[in-house]
Amino acid sequence: MTPGMIDILTLVAFGAIAFVLFLVGSLFLGRGRNQPDGWQAKPLAFGRLTHLLAAILPIHFENDDSLKRELRRAGYYHRYARDEFIAIRNVLVIGWILLVATALVVSVNPQRDFTIPIVVVGAVITILLFAVPRLILQSQASDRLKQIQHSLPDALDMLNMTMASGMPLQQSLGHVRAEIGKTHPALACELTLVERHMAADSMDSALRRFSDRIDLPDVQSLAALISQTERLGSNVAIALRDYSDSVRRSRLQHAEERGNRNSVAMILPIVFCLAPPIYILLLGPALMELRGFVMRENREDGLLRPDITAIDLLQPSVREPE
Repeated sequence: MTPGMIDILTLVAFGAIAFVLFLVGSLFLGRGRNQPDGWQAKPLAFGRLTHLLAAILPIHFENDDSLKRELRRAGYYHRYARDEFIAIRNVLVIGWILLVATALVVSVNPQRDFTIPIVVVGAVITILLFAVPRLILQSQASDRLKQIQHSLPDALDMLNMTMASGMPLQQSLGHVRAEIGKTHPALACELTLVERHMAADSMDSALRRFSDRIDLPDVQSLAALISQTERLGSNVAIALRDYSDSVRRSRLQHAEERGNRNSVAMILPIVFCLAPPIYILLLGPALMELRGFVMRENREDGLLRPDITAIDLLQPSVREPE
């Protein structure tokens, strides 16, 4: 195989990978996420072949449960989100394997053997294509949980104001959801689910499902607080106000804790990155002056010449008697 054909195959492989990644991004990433105004039925990524492609490389049932939980945390509430995710991953892996097999068949050359490099590169990228989609999903789930935790105190303040004005809890959730739909879409999506579960079942069941989906300490405490307050017949608005203040204090304490940890972690970069330039600026002029002095006094008739002794410098010359 000539070098020109190798370059062509490289460009074709790059184009195929770029197209597949673009297809994944356009078809899956962001599908069905954070839509508080209603979930409309959308076509699957591969249509009717989605379930068949998902069954080619099945996963263990323990990993299946964790995958469903991560999909819910990331905001993928589609009915077949699990099959769609596995189908896209399988298409990536199988498509790359077919591409590597094609490259092996085309690169057959008795003079130069490209089998081992192609197999090694193909195996490494296959492992990456199998693992990277799950890592992307975990990153999306973590980012979404952080967004919900960040927007929770604002939603609690709004919920407290609406309930203090005499509005019931379910209507207050709907009002707050509509107000924060643009600024906090992740929390608005979850509040929509809570509101629908309350309408279909009971408030305790809706709050329990909410805490199971999000699995954050603040959300679990909020669900337990509202359930206990409603069960005891206490004022929910006062409880929400106190809990909102405690959440804000907890966030402030966590921020101070992170700041203290960062200040300690900055010691090492300061020592190795900022200290050397400071020492150069402080000691550089002195070293340059010392170097000039040594060069100047090391010349003839200088103080540092080896033929001039200390006695000659310190004692005056004595004249011999006549």
